[in-house]
Amino acid sequence: MKPRFTDPVALRAHRNRKIYRSLSRITRVYNRWLVEQLHARGFRDFSPAYPPLLANLDTEGSRIGALAQRAGVTRQAAGQLLVEIEAAGYVTTRPDPDDGRATVVAFTTKGTRMLAAVLELVEEFEGGFARFAPVDDVERVAATLAAIADGVDPDGALRQG
Repeated sequence: MKPRFTDPVALRAHRNRKIYRSLSRITRVYNRWLVEQLHARGFRDFSPAYPPLLANLDTEGSRIGALAQRAGVTRQAAGQLLVEIEAAGYVTTRPDPDDGRATVVAFTTKGTRMLAAVLELVEEFEGGFARFAPVDDVERVAATLAAIADGVDPDGALRQG
């Protein structure tokens, strides 16, 4: 039976306990902090719009269609944003040698430097989770979320197209 909520306080509490809501809140804070830190490290042209695509770009390159699918946007939206990201110098595009209709996106040297900075920052940010929960619990949550993600989105992992 579906829960019925007539009390707005109970409804709010219920919503705040849902995984989607928690993940959305963490992702929002994570991305805001990441962009601020990248700006401080000299990547001042890095836009808050970039992480959904760049977080899904494989280190060896990805097709625009795969990027769009992983980011949950249309191919057209991904293509439009990639024009901006390419103009900023983080990626380059080229025809897919295996399929002339497809385009492959890859990190440039600047993009690789940015990715290295992001990976350092991710360790710092996630290391800070220990302020809120024991490290073992955080590691267990990370492993559980990865297993759930692999189960519900088996094609969304990097190196999948």
